[in-house]
Amino acid sequence: MRVLSALLCFLLACSSERTRTDGSTDTDGGSDSGADASADPCACLPGPHTENIFVISADGEIWRFNPRTLDFTFVVGPVCAGQTPFSMGVDAEGVAWINIIDSLAVLNLDLLAPSACTDSTYQRRNPEFGLFGMSFATRSATDVCADLFVMTYSGDGSFDEGPDLGRLGVIDPVGGALTPLASNNFDGGELTGTGDGRLFGFAGVAPVKLIEFDRETGGTLREIPLDGVRKTNSSAVAFFGGDIYLFTEATAPECSTCLDAECGAALDACEDDAVCSEHLDCVLATPMFSDECGGGLSEEMVRCLDRCEACTRGSVARTSRVLRYDLDESDGGGLSEPVEEAPIRIVGAASSPCVPVGPI
Repeated sequence: MRVLSALLCFLLACSSERTRTDGSTDTDGGSDSGADASADPCACLPGPHTENIFVISADGEIWRFNPRTLDFTFVVGPVCAGQTPFSMGVDAEGVAWINIIDSLAVLNLDLLAPSACTDSTYQRRNPEFGLFGMSFATRSATDVCADLFVMTYSGDGSFDEGPDLGRLGVIDPVGGALTPLASNNFDGGELTGTGDGRLFGFAGVAPVKLIEFDRETGGTLREIPLDGVRKTNSSAVAFFGGDIYLFTEATAPECSTCLDAECGAALDACEDDAVCSEHLDCVLATPMFSDECGGGLSEEMVRCLDRCEACTRGSVARTSRVLRYDLDESDGGGLSEPVEEAPIRIVGAASSPCVPVGPI
């Protein structure tokens, strides 16, 4: 237990143990969405993780995103000695859990007092779980202790969808053991959990989807198609205040200007043709050319894209945009784009289970 957590428990006379769902006890960890820290050792520590989404860039910079103001604020970085992050979760104490591409390890970083990354309790023993999206979610609306859920990516090529391509599992943050829950149809998905025991994935292709999972069994409760959204090479998801925020790579603003100026009638014809339009959207989002992505473009559009370098800029040169899905329909439901261009290319996003559950 961190010094701050121990001091808080001492001052508030809280227990150093919590009862787990299997009837045993352990120390520390878990979460709360506003519960009194003196009443439950899983309660949230005060800090910026209770009012912000944290995001991490491909080169290890960590920023805060405030959904109330739509502002990004630099926190620290590069972190973890230059190792490459794949995904991130944040717990109720404000500690980041970062899945590393280089080693497949999960490292910790204290966001309340950032210094060096340290080893987490997780020890990889299951070869099916290497790279994964991750998020904390509480055990129910009333049990505020939280566990770390993970969703696998094979690391082989583009994200994909098909029978039994992916796995969902849960890590006990105290002991570090990973328990597989169920297979699913998604190779490569990001997760976000809530302070009232819900778990969502951002995964799939044609179209990309929000998937609500049963956190006990790993089964799919519902799928929400997100027409017009692509899960780009770098993507992330985080829950906040009744809404789900999606972070995907943004097409440079100068791309649209170039297309309008350079393509003329070819662009008009492409937008009127369902196949050409779909393939153009794919190239602009990914960016890549293949039979499935770009193969349906006309020769004129291919030549035009060659003249518009900003449209086919590689992922490392891109930043992210922010989409908001109104999950609780407090604003009428549906998708919006509150931020067209973030300051960084976001590969992971995390809201702790301490953020508001209801509308903000």
